[in-house]
Amino acid sequence: MRSRRSVSVVAVMLVIAGALATSGCFSPQLDPSKFFVLAPAGAAAANSIAPAGLSPSSSPTIGLGPIKLPEYLDRDEVVTRVGPNRLELSDKDRWAEPLNDNFRQVIAQDLTQSLGTHSIVLYPWVGTTRIDYQVRIDVYRFETDPNANAQLVAHWQVLDGSGKLLYAGDSNLSEQAQPGEPVAAALSRTVERLAQQMASAIQSLPRRRQPGQV
Repeated sequence: MRSRRSVSVVAVMLVIAGALATSGCFSPQLDPSKFFVLAPAGAAAANSIAPAGLSPSSSPTIGLGPIKLPEYLDRDEVVTRVGPNRLELSDKDRWAEPLNDNFRQVIAQDLTQSLGTHSIVLYPWVGTTRIDYQVRIDVYRFETDPNANAQLVAHWQVLDGSGKLLYAGDSNLSEQAQPGEPVAAALSRTVERLAQQMASAIQSLPRRRQPGQV
């Protein structure tokens, strides 16, 4: 009788141990997530982005925004386009902060470098702010493909301080990520090139200063 009871107890213990092992109690899973950010082309001065209402300087004051990114990018996961009508969300690659905020800060710093101005005012600014030019950006695509090719497609406008359209441009930019390089680096280079195109357009325009309006 004791022998049968011992066998039964051992069997029950083996079943419990198997269940615990299957549930992962003996092999905890590590979080595979990796976090990325966009980065500006170069180190910008700490005061490169001016608060609204800053006294005008000798360099042009740029009102940056509104900037609109596609709704499908409003998420933590890095998005990859695998077909004309299909997107995939990474199961491990994450943005370390909201992409809208990261994009806005990086393109502001890239514009600072390209224009040599220390007066970038981010939208929305107060009605009394005086600006030379306003830059609006509508981003249609900002993603990579399965081959780690980054693409940025955007329509942008340069307006004067009163809201009059001075210049409109369309950009279709691509950058290939190098072996071992995160796709965030290639995406950052497309943002840099967009800033360079906008800076070139601004530099071709006559200097204007009027009360800033949206």
